[in-house]
This record gives sequence, structure tokens and C-alpha cells, in this order.
Amino acid sequence: MYSDYWHLLESPFENILDFRFVYNYPSFNECIARLHYAVTSRTGAALIGSCGTGKSMTRESLVKEIKKEGGYQIFSIVHPKLDIEQIIYDCFFQMGNMEQAPNKSILLHKFGNKLVEFNEKGGHTVLIIDDAHLMDMNTLEELRLFCNLHDYNGRSLISILLIGESILQSKLLNIPSLYQRLRIIATVKPLDQDLTGKYIAHRLKVAQGEENIFLPDAVEEIYKFTGGSLREINNICDIALLIGANEKFPRINGDIITRIIGDIKANTGDVKN
Repeated sequence: MYSDYWHLLESPFENILDFRFVYNYPSFNECIARLHYAVTSRTGAALIGSCGTGKSMTRESLVKEIKKEGGYQIFSIVHPKLDIEQIIYDCFFQMGNMEQAPNKSILLHKFGNKLVEFNEKGGHTVLIIDDAHLMDMNTLEELRLFCNLHDYNGRSLISILLIGESILQSKLLNIPSLYQRLRIIATVKPLDQDLTGKYIAHRLKVAQGEENIFLPDAVEEIYKFTGGSLREINNICDIALLIGANEKFPRINGDIITRIIGDIKANTGDVKN
């Protein structure tokens, strides 16, 4: 490992969900605020973002926040290929309740009753579906059935949060009955060059390292290649620290990053320009 060479207490660029390394840049904070508003106002939302832009960390930060506030039961669906009945059964399983029903209508009725019970205790239900862009169109359309579940005062019993890549929004536009019920659309944007440098420095600081290990020309090359994707920034920075340590560089410069990018292009058939 390179940690000793760079005087780091740990690896700063692992692609894991570690709240200590969260970088609170404007797009991230705005997405959290929008999703939080959707939950507290009992409406639905979609979180849109390209691969590697931080959707998972945005989701987990929201979950952490609403759990801290209390009064929510949260169902997380990680298999986007489930149909609507399987989604309901998954929710029952997460409740610790193995309900069965002879048909979809009765199953939905039982699910609604459970939501009513929780609502009457002062709680609200949140359904989060990851990789929702991979969902079948029929299943997406049937999600509107959940939107029809209300308490006696007409308030929604469940907030649906769909998380996915850009194609999700295109799919939703073709299902106006659902899209119109998802009042909040939040888009996780990639970092610009300035934020890329600040993001790298932030993660180094959390790992107790020097914040200026990466020189400005290195940051520029990293940004040009990654387009501000957090996951790709992490990957390149991790390799750069390894190479820099092995070759005893005092700092990471643009030439090191250019070499890494060349290797990546050679190994991937030059999939990036």
C-alpha cells in the first residue's frame, strides 16, 4: 500500500459508502434538499444521474437524515427487475411479515392496510427503488397504484423515490400517470474542474494527508478524462498515489495522470476521447 509513503492513515479514494468522505458540493446538497422535501411533503421523487456521479451516497445521506428525524419506515428495493407483486412481497419481508394473497388486488389491499396502520401511529412510509431505469415499463406504470393509497385526510401513505440513470426520465415521460405524481426531479451533476480539485483535497484531508499532493496540472488532466465522475476520479487518484509512491514522486503531476489515462485507453479500446 502507498499510505505510509504519503503519510495517510487510510486509503482516501476507495469507492465505498463512507460518510466521513462525503463532499458537500452544491449539486449534492440541492439533491438532498429536494428529496427530503419530497419525503416530508408526502410526495414522490426521482433522482437522476450518470453512472458514478454519487447517486448511492445521495440516497444513503437522505436515509441517514430521515432515520435521525424518526417516524419513517423505509423499504429499499435493490432488484429493479421485480414486478409490482414481488415489490410488495419484498416490502412485507422487510417488515418481517410474510403476507400471502391470492391475487394482486387483495395483495395491494393488504399492503395498503399496513401503510394505514403505520400512518395512524404518526409515521410515513418511503419506498426507494435503485437502478429504476432498468425497471420494466409495465412495472413502472403500476407504481401509480401506490400513489393512490391515501389516509382518511387524503394524504399520501407512501413516498416513492426512484433512483436511476438519465434514461429513467425518458421512461417516466412516457408514463404521464406516474410522472405527474413524482413532483420532485433531482439531478446529480458531475463536478466541474474547480470542484474536482476541492473534492480530491477533501478526501486527502479526511485520510489525514496533505491536501496538495495532486498538482493543478494533475487535477486538470483528471477532470478532462473523468468529466467530473466521482467514481472515476477515485479510481484514477488511487492508481496515481500507488504509482507516485512506487516511483518516489514528491507530488502527483499531470504526466503521471497522462500515463494512467494512456494505460486505461489501451486496455479499454480507447472508449474515452
